Amino acid sequence: MIKNINAEKAYLSLKENTNSKLIDVRTAAEWKDDGYADLNSIGHEVHFISWVNEDGSPNDLFIEEVKRLNIQADDSLFFICRSGVRSQHAGNFLNSNLKLENIFNIEGGMEFGWKSFNLPLKF
Repeated sequence: MIKNINAEKAYLSLKENTNSKLIDVRTAAEWKDDGYADLNSIGHEVHFISWVNEDGSPNDLFIEEVKRLNIQADDSLFFICRSGVRSQHAGNFLNSNLKLENIFNIEGGMEFGWKSFNLPLKF
């Protein structure tokens, strides 16, 4: 089951847990125009896997792209989008297909979550 978590707690969990991954499910245009989480200082990288394509159509390769991350059963996956809606859908979809235990949706996404807590950004 996917769980909601606020951005600050997600950041702290990513910092403390080497078996955690942040997956940004927005589009390439959003990453470029709005920035993205900067995890360099805590030894992590952001994984950019769009939930939908630029034209709004579903990314049919979503699960395959996530599987390429070599996820282990005890890994924690944190999903983020602009506001928390697409990431919720992406996390639920992944959960129903891969049955992982530790899937989290970052509440408020980048705009109303990550940026609200003044967490590190990269442009």
